[in-house]
Amino acid sequence: MKIAQVAGFLGSGKTTFLIELAKMLVDRGHKIAIIVNDVGEINVDVGIFDMHGLTAKEISGGCICCQIAESYANTIAVLQKTFQPDMIIVEPSGVAIPWNVKKAAEHSEEEMEDTIVHAPVITLVDSLRIDELMTSVRRLVETQIREADVIFINKVDSADKDKIDLSIRFSRSINPDAEIMYGSGRNNQGVREVADLIENRTSPRYDEAYEKEMLKKDYGGGT
Repeated sequence: MKIAQVAGFLGSGKTTFLIELAKMLVDRGHKIAIIVNDVGEINVDVGIFDMHGLTAKEISGGCICCQIAESYANTIAVLQKTFQPDMIIVEPSGVAIPWNVKKAAEHSEEEMEDTIVHAPVITLVDSLRIDELMTSVRRLVETQIREADVIFINKVDSADKDKIDLSIRFSRSINPDAEIMYGSGRNNQGVREVADLIENRTSPRYDEAYEKEMLKKDYGGGT
C-alpha cells in the first residue's frame, strides 16, 4: 500500500490541493483514502472532503508525527483492513515533520499484512506568504523543505514574479536536490504532474541514521 504525504505549513493550500489530487487519482482508477491531521481538537477539513465524495479519516488532538503517532498507525491499519485502498493520501498538520510522519506510518505494519511504500514526499510552499514564512516560522519550514522529495511552489496564479522567484531561491538554498514544481490547487495547475509522480515514483523508507545525521547538521547533535 502506498502512502502519499503532502506537507506544508498552515495555510499553504494543502486541503484544496489534496481534493483535486485525490479526485484525479480516483478518476484514474485508484482506490483512495485520505487521512487528515489537525493539532486542535476539532478538524473541519474532513467535511470538505466528504462533500466531494472522498473517503477521509480525521486524527485530531495532536501531531501524527509525535504525540499521536500510535493513533495514526492504527488508522492506517484499520483502513487497510476495512477499506483496502491502494493509496492513502496524508495531510499532516502544518507543524508535522515529514520523516517522522514516515516513521509513524511504518509502525502500522505491525498491525496488518501489508508493506508500506512511500510516494515522493511533497512539500507545498506558499508563494503568497513566503516573506512571512521566512521570518516567523523559518526553522519549521526549512525542515519541511529539507525532507521533501518534491517542493511544490503553490498559489503561483496569485503571487507576483518576485515572490515566486524568492520561493524558488529559498527552497533551493535548503534542498538543492529536490525537484521543484509549480502550480495552484485552486485552478488545478500542476495537479496532473503530481498525480503522475505519486503513481510512478517512490521515496525511501524512514532511516534513523539519516535522521540523526540531519539533526547533527542542523542542531549540532544527534539526539
